Amino acid sequence: MGLVINILSKTGVGVLAITAALTLTPIQADAATIHATSADIIVDGPRGTANNRDEISNAFGAADGAFFELGYNAVVEFQFGTPTGQLFFGPGSLIEITLNNDPSWKEAVRIEVGIKGDESSFVTAQPNPFKNTETFANPVFTFDGIFDTVRLTDLTLALFGGNPSNLSTQGATGGFDVDAISVSAVPLPAAGFLLVGALGGLAALRRRKRAS
Repeated sequence: MGLVINILSKTGVGVLAITAALTLTPIQADAATIHATSADIIVDGPRGTANNRDEISNAFGAADGAFFELGYNAVVEFQFGTPTGQLFFGPGSLIEITLNNDPSWKEAVRIEVGIKGDESSFVTAQPNPFKNTETFANPVFTFDGIFDTVRLTDLTLALFGGNPSNLSTQGATGGFDVDAISVSAVPLPAAGFLLVGALGGLAALRRRKRAS
């Protein structure tokens, strides 16, 4: 998959080619659900330690009641599947768990999807913001295109003043609690189609360079 992404990036095909491949390839019926298997903290934030909520691996795999607390204003990028870094498409699911889904315990994130290392590829998923109190029953986020990274930016402090664990301070630590994230994997035949398209883009780029 890395070869596909690198070629797409170098040819300038980028997200447009990926989106075209998704449009032209009937992959939905064959797609498997994959969960987060790795993560990078891009911007760290203050988080608690109770219930091992500071363990980022708690966000990996299917929902199991264990969770990773993002930390106020933190930015964390997740990748998916085995090996990690599989291409995926939407919709996705983000399961938050807080005090048995207490509606008074408000948390939120901005969800973006993109190609890791290519900042220009990231787009915002819907709903935005993604609020736990509005998504307990249907924790789905939507986007168009094929990507390999989900980026979560915590908005809990900005929108709600923090978590209400301490009413006088609104909690010195906190943030959105991630139990599980899942997306739909691009099946291998579709991934091969992306590679063919990327190679075609590379050939076109070389022809343009020779012509100039």
